[in-house]
Amino acid sequence: MKLDSLSLNSLSPAIFYWIVTTLFALGVYLLSRQAFEIAVDLVAGLVGYLRRQYQPGMMRRLIALQEQAGVQPDAKEKGSLSFRLILYSLSQSRVVWIVLGVLAAWIFSDALLSPVALIVIIVGGELFRAQVFSRRMTRLNEDAANLIVQFGSRYPLTRSMTRTLRDAADTLPGGVIRQAVEQSVLRLNMNQNAVEAMKPLRAIAHPVMDRFTSLVADVQDTNQEVFLDTLRLLREDVESRLELHAMSRQSLTLVRGTTRALQAVVVAATTAASLLPNWRSYFVASSRNWMLFVGMLVVAGLGSFYVEAELRLLEA
Repeated sequence: MKLDSLSLNSLSPAIFYWIVTTLFALGVYLLSRQAFEIAVDLVAGLVGYLRRQYQPGMMRRLIALQEQAGVQPDAKEKGSLSFRLILYSLSQSRVVWIVLGVLAAWIFSDALLSPVALIVIIVGGELFRAQVFSRRMTRLNEDAANLIVQFGSRYPLTRSMTRTLRDAADTLPGGVIRQAVEQSVLRLNMNQNAVEAMKPLRAIAHPVMDRFTSLVADVQDTNQEVFLDTLRLLREDVESRLELHAMSRQSLTLVRGTTRALQAVVVAATTAASLLPNWRSYFVASSRNWMLFVGMLVVAGLGSFYVEAELRLLEA
C-alpha cells in the first residue's frame, strides 16, 4: 500500500467533515461542562462561606426547628442503603472492570476494536472509581463535620453522651456515619463501655472520625472543660479541612477538565483509527504497525492512571 493513501487527502470530504464536526461538538460539550462545574464550585464555596459565618448563631434555632418537625430518616433511603453499598463495593473492585474489559474485547474479536475496548473500559473504570471515592470522601467529610457540630452544640446542655449521640444522629442524612452512630447508641444502651461502643465509628477509617471517637470514648475520664475545648478545636479543624478541600477542588478543576478533554480526544482518535478504512488498513498491515497502535493505547492508559493518582493525592 502506498504511503500517500494514508494521508488525510485520501478521505472523502464527507467523512472528514463529520470527523471535524464531531470533534468540535465534543470540545464545545467539554468546555460547557467545565464552565458549569466551575460555576457550581463557586456557588458551593459561597454557600459554605455563608454557612460558616452564620451557622454558630443559628445552630440552636435550627436544632429546635428540626426537633419540632420530627426529622426522621427517609425509609426508602434507609432501605436502599445496602444496595448502594453493594454497588460501591463493586465499583471499587478493579477485578470487575478488568473482567468487563476482557469480555468486551472477546465480544468484538477485532484486531483494533478489542484493545480499544479493553483499555477504554479499564481506564473508564478507574476514573469512575476515583469519582466514587471523591464523592464518598466528600460525603464523609460533610457528615463528620455535621456530627461534630451537632454533638458540640448539644452536649453542654444534656451532659449525656448517649442522648447527645442519639439526637445528633437524628439530624444526619442517611449514610455510613449515621448508621455507625445508631449502632454505637444501641451498644451504649446495652451498657457496653465507651471503647467497645465506638467500634462502628472507628470502622469507618476516617481521620476526623478516629479523633472524634477517641475523644468521646474518654469523655468519662476527661475533665469537662478540657473535653469541650478539645471538641471545639476538633470542630474548627474539620471546618478548615472542608475549606481546604473545596479550595483544592476549585484549583484542580481546570487541570481535571484539560485531562478529560485529552482523554476524549484519544478515544476519538483510536476509534477513528479502528473504523476508517485507510487508517485501519495501515495498522493491520503488519504486526509492527499493530504493536505501534497497541503501544499508543497503553501509553495513553498509563498516563491517565498517573494523572488521576496525582489528582487524588492532591485532593486528599
